[in-house]
Amino acid sequence: MTHSSSSVAIIAAVSAVCVMPLTACAERGADTTPAPQFSAIPSSFTATDAPEPPPSETQAAPSQQDANVAAFAGMGMPAFEDQHRMPERLGSLTPTGVRVGAHDGFTRVVVDLEGEGEPGWFTAYTDDPRQQASGYPVEVEGNTFLNLGIEGTPWPSTPELEERYMKPGVTPGTGVVSEVVYTTSFEAQTQLIIGLHKKTPYSVTFLEDPKRLVLDFQD
Repeated sequence: MTHSSSSVAIIAAVSAVCVMPLTACAERGADTTPAPQFSAIPSSFTATDAPEPPPSETQAAPSQQDANVAAFAGMGMPAFEDQHRMPERLGSLTPTGVRVGAHDGFTRVVVDLEGEGEPGWFTAYTDDPRQQASGYPVEVEGNTFLNLGIEGTPWPSTPELEERYMKPGVTPGTGVVSEVVYTTSFEAQTQLIIGLHKKTPYSVTFLEDPKRLVLDFQD
């Protein structure tokens, strides 16, 4: 080996010895100094990307609402919102009576019907129940009221059907229902006002054999 070759080898060895402590220091520093964390929110953040605000004291959290729906023992899906249904071919039906029954977790109101076809209906909560057509106040026991209109219930054309037709008046309540008042039938629409102890989710279902309109109120 020449003198120049020996010098090059010595320099390379010294350089390697100097670099090793620096590398070791860097590795030790990585164990004690965490890497900086960056936000996961993209730069195109908009108002619609914002997290949902916490529910207010008067509005149940979604999980609680789901639990309430899951616990509903009546028919259909309960809701506070107005409900409306109009079949393609409206029936010709006679309302013959109203029944109210308390069950485990819900109160049921049944309007018995006779005739052909299916009824239509609409419902709406109100604090000021009024008679259809005339607009006169309706006296109903309760703290809040559900207005129920049943479509496809024309005034009967025969004495026999007229005798079967439900008579205006009051049906006593039970459970969450205070009472039910049948006001009038006007232009094939029968109106009932359901008085309740409290505003609560409810469902509306039409059943056949025998025909009846069923309203289930969550207790």
